[in-house]
Order: sequence, then C-alpha cells, then structure tokens
Amino acid sequence: MKEIVTDWGIDMAHFQSLYKKVETLYGEGVTLKDNWIHFDNNFAKGEVGFFPLNNRLSIMKLDVLFSEAVNFKRKTIENPDYYACLFSLKEGVDLHAFDIIEEQEWNRFGLHARHSVLYFSSDVHTLFRVTPNERIKVLIVVFTSDALSDFLPVKHQNSVSQLFQGSTVKGYASMSAGMIDVVTDILQNDMLNDYQTLYLAGASHMILSMLMQQIEKESERLEQSTGIHKVARIIQIRNLLVNDFSKENPRIEELARKAQMSVARFKMVFKELFKLPCYQYYQRHRLLAAKQELTLGKSVTETAYEFGFNSTSNFCVAFKKMFNISPREIAKTKGKIDSAL
Repeated sequence: MKEIVTDWGIDMAHFQSLYKKVETLYGEGVTLKDNWIHFDNNFAKGEVGFFPLNNRLSIMKLDVLFSEAVNFKRKTIENPDYYACLFSLKEGVDLHAFDIIEEQEWNRFGLHARHSVLYFSSDVHTLFRVTPNERIKVLIVVFTSDALSDFLPVKHQNSVSQLFQGSTVKGYASMSAGMIDVVTDILQNDMLNDYQTLYLAGASHMILSMLMQQIEKESERLEQSTGIHKVARIIQIRNLLVNDFSKENPRIEELARKAQMSVARFKMVFKELFKLPCYQYYQRHRLLAAKQELTLGKSVTETAYEFGFNSTSNFCVAFKKMFNISPREIAKTKGKIDSAL
C-alpha cells in the first residue's frame, strides 16, 4: 500500500510540497499547472486543486481514481496552528482520525451515515484511506483559529465554536442534505473567472456554518442520551488517553480531574460513551496499536516495552487473549512475507 505523508496548510507552499511527494511516488504522468495537480498514468487518474482564499482560509478539492489503496497520512504540528474539515461524497466511510486504529469505536458518532465529515486540529494524527478503483471525491477546508472570529462575536460563541480554538480537537459528524448540496456544488464548480475566489470563500463559510450547527445538534442528542453536559471535553480526554500507550495503566484520577468529574462519575460516563470501562478501552487500543507495529516489522520485545508492558511474557499473554494469536506468529508471518518479496 502506498503512503503519502504530508501536511495540509493554508498557503501554496504546502500544496507544492504535496505535489513533490506524489510526483516522486507516481512518477511520469503527474504534473503541476497553476493550482492543480493532474494525475494521468496507470496508477492514478484525476486532479487535486488548491485554492488559498486569504491568509486564514483555503480549500483543497480531490477528485482522483487510484488503482491501488493509498494512505494519506498528515504530519502533525505541535500547536494547533490550523484546523481542517474533510467532507466526503464517497458512498462508504473513508475518512479516519486515529492514533493507530479506532474507527470501530467512532462508528457510534455518525460514521454509519452515507456521507461523513471529519474535523480535527493540526496537532492530531489523521489519515484517510483511499479504496482502489473507486473515485474519491473529497473537499478539505483548512482554516486558522481566528478565521471565524469576525462572524462569531464572543457573546454568541458556544462550546462548538470554541472547538476550533483549542487543541486536540477531533471528531466526526454526518453530513446534512444542505451540506451535501454545497460540497457537491464546490466539487463540480470549475469557474475560472474573477469571481471564483468570492464564490469559494462564501461557499466555504456556508459549509463551516452548517457543520458547526450539525456538531451542536449531534452533541445535544448525545448529551440527552447520556446525561453528559460536556461531551466535547470527555471526548478530548479520551483522545489524550489513547495518545500515549507507554504506560501500564492510565491514571483514572488524573483523567477524571481533567474532565472536572468525580472518579465514579468519570468511570460511569466513559463506559456509557465508549461501551467499555476505561482500562479495558485503553488496553484494547494499546494492543491494536501494538499489532499494527508488529505487522510493520517491529520485534516482539521492542513492541512490548514501547507499549508499556513490564515484560514480554505479559505482553504475549494479553495479546493472545485478545487476538487468539501470539505476537510471535504475526512477527514470523511478516518475516516470511518480506523474504518472499
């Protein structure tokens, strides 16, 4: 599987960096003309357009058919210099924000929808996976934390608008009919006249407004079903939990304090939201992450200590209990595949 590691920023320099990476990866048939990367070879056909609307807002349009699976992996920036929203018009779910593998858990938050949106801050690991031989249609809106400030006076700001002012923001939302119409129009609109920037700026603000309303509506629905009044906060705490797998056990007291809840309340709410007790949830994702490293060729011993197990034997027992296969068997299979290549 090919992997494109890049960064989506506000300015043209980021787009030119993306072009250099895909040109190196796909070779002849990849060209850059004005604001467009064109693909025309046996590996990919289509185009990616980039439109910097001002120094606080830009959009990227992807309409490409790849002949093999591709991971678009985004570099992270330590501080949230910008935020991004990915809108997919593909029939299936193809947008994921995760530290290793967690899309199963996030299905509860709207990923079963026909169309989906992924939103995140620049300090969160994200990736979207392209299915081979299926044309991908994705709109990416990138903006700084102050891009919406002119339209959101302080007295009208709520927890949803404040999402795009903090760090470690990550979530999914389903696309409303209005959002689908706007995204479709942006992707299909190829105007090359003097009004293009005005049109795209207006459409981008419209889609962001619709997204924030959708997030607020889904958050309210989640609050009503769980009794949680700070859903965004508890989700961010959960993000912190799975951002660091180097510890044997998460410190529940510290997580509860950050969520501004008692330990008992935090445990109850966490289980309601994510269907597992906090430690089991952490252990599940820690082992999923470890499995991923083993499939990439890391040794069992190295993996065990990297993911906070105090001994290789403890790691092997926990791993086999979850996956019904030992980590050594996975490492051995990886070695056989490599030797056959």
